[in-house]
Formats: sequence, structure tokens, C-alpha cells
Amino acid sequence: MKCTMKLNFKIILFLVCSIVAFSSCQTAMLYTTLDILHPAKVTFSPDAERILIMNNSVVQPADVGHTIRSFYSSPQNVRVATDSVSLFCLSVLADEMKDTGFFSSVDLILTSLNSDRDFNSITPLQPFTVKRLCDEYDVDAVLALDRIVVNDEIAEYYYKEWEHHECILGVKYETFWSIHYPDKLGALAVHFKDSLLWESESSIYRKAFDGLPDRQDAIIDGALYVGQNSVKRFVPYWEQSDRYFYAPNNKLMKQGMDSVYIKDWNGAIDSWKKVFYQTGNPKLKAQAGNNIAIACEILGDYNEALKYAKSAYDILSSQLLMDAEAQNRLIQYMMDLLQRAKDVELLKEQLGEE
Repeated sequence: MKCTMKLNFKIILFLVCSIVAFSSCQTAMLYTTLDILHPAKVTFSPDAERILIMNNSVVQPADVGHTIRSFYSSPQNVRVATDSVSLFCLSVLADEMKDTGFFSSVDLILTSLNSDRDFNSITPLQPFTVKRLCDEYDVDAVLALDRIVVNDEIAEYYYKEWEHHECILGVKYETFWSIHYPDKLGALAVHFKDSLLWESESSIYRKAFDGLPDRQDAIIDGALYVGQNSVKRFVPYWEQSDRYFYAPNNKLMKQGMDSVYIKDWNGAIDSWKKVFYQTGNPKLKAQAGNNIAIACEILGDYNEALKYAKSAYDILSSQLLMDAEAQNRLIQYMMDLLQRAKDVELLKEQLGEE
């Protein structure tokens, strides 16, 4: 079965990539912001178009994982209720996964189906339970939150030499997930970590402490963050990256930029290649190579992009007076290109492309 919903997800959002905005700067450079599609951390079966997100976790006891560390005493355990952490996490995850349009349907079971009371262990879903849920909700896969662990600490510091107080609230989360299919034995298990930090400072201790958010509110805010942050772990996601074109006072380089403004990338490449292969000016040659690489990347030819980016870097590196900023930018760019080339095959699998 071809995953038409996932292909439409790519086609619709690809239009965003074609919108380029330029801004000039004093160094005769122009930049464009590209929307780049990254693969998810987890790959669902290509046939999984309808999914069920469900709660399979045990509530963390109130006296587990919460401490306060004062500057004048040893760490103390405190009680904080975390019974709603999984609910907030899953609610946000389900809502935002629906909004992506990656799956044709996303259903949610908030109430945990786990009857076990042992917080320290995971009770995996049984195959017959998975089959029943898939039949009942008419879905192709089940994404289960099997365990969510919260560890939070308020740490208090006093700097005597400055008579200054600092209070820090750190919250760490561990989530354990599994993906199940009705026609497959076993499951794919994954584990993620997230953390948030709040800081407050004052010359008065009470003000420093009161500057922190309410501990339980912070834990809930963190659970919402975990749910939101988990979306890109299960669904391909878009991220903006800046690309820099050189725009020196050269006729052919300017012709290339004129083609860029109307998104004629092949025309731009033709103009810049004339500069690259004809000029005797190493700096101009490197700038043309940089621009060709970016245009090739936009056209999806990552090998060609890498070829010209490397040529530009080699030219800059051979000069007595080296441009360290430009070299560092090209190094990072080449690393990005290598990663994009690797991501392409994984994205094809996740988008259901043949």
C-alpha cells in the first residue's frame, strides 16, 4: 500500500522551501533561509498511515525523584504529585502529530491500560492487546508510552564573596516508548531524554527562591515540552538553515544572482560556472564555487554541491591570507551536506517513496 498521506505531507511542505528571502550585508553577501526536511528519529512501517497513541505507563510515586539541595544542608527528598505528567505529554504529542498531517489519522488513549503498580518496571503490551486495539480503533500501528520518569531538584547556592544567592530548578525526563503492529511479533522500543532548567538570582535569598516557578507547575510545563519535542522523533520535521551567497562586483556573478531572484537555479549555476572555470582570481573562484554548491543543494544534487563546496574550501585554504570565517562556514556547510545526503534515503523510507 502506497503511503499517499506521507507523500502529500512532503509535497505540500516542499512549497515552503521555494520561498526565499534575501537580505544584503556590508561584506557583499546575501543570505537565504531554506526549510530543510529532516528524518524522524524513529521509522514507522511504510504502511502505517493510521496510528493510535496510548498510555501504558505507571504513575510515578510522589516521593520518588524530587529533591532540594540547600547550601547549608544535605539533599532532602520532597513529595510532588506527578500523576498527570503522562497525560499532558501525550495530549500535546497527539495534537501536534495530527497537525503535521503526516498520518491520515491519530487516535489517543489517555487513561493507562497498565494495571501493574510497579513503577520501576515496564509491562509491555501483549500481541493480543495490540491486535484488539488496532481492530477497535481501525489503525495500522500503536505507539505506546510505557514509562515516564521525572527527576527534579532545586539547588541553592550562596556566593559569600559577592553576598549573592542563586537558586536553580532542574527537571529531567526519561521516556520509554514502543511501536507495535497487529501483524508483527515484538516491538520497536526507544528511549529519550529531555531536560529543562530555571535560574533565579538575588542578593536576598527569599527573592532568589521566589523567582523560581512553582515546582509542580514547572514539572507540568516540562511534560508539555517533552510531548512537543517528541513529535520530531516520530515524524519528519522541518528546520530552517541559512545559506550565504557571495555577490561581488562582477558581471557574471551578478547575472547569477539575478537568476536566483527568479529561482532559475540552473541559470545561476551556468553563470557562476563561467566565473569558476575562467577567472584567475582565487578569491572570486572560491566565491563562485560556494554559490554553485548552494544552488546544487537546492536542486537536490548533494554530491555536486559537496564537490564545489570542497573546491571552494581548498582554494581558500591555499591562500597566504586566509579567510578563517569563510573557511569555517564552508566546513560546517560540508558537514551539513554530508548529513543531508545520508538523510535522503531515510526520508524516502519514512515518506513511503519507492
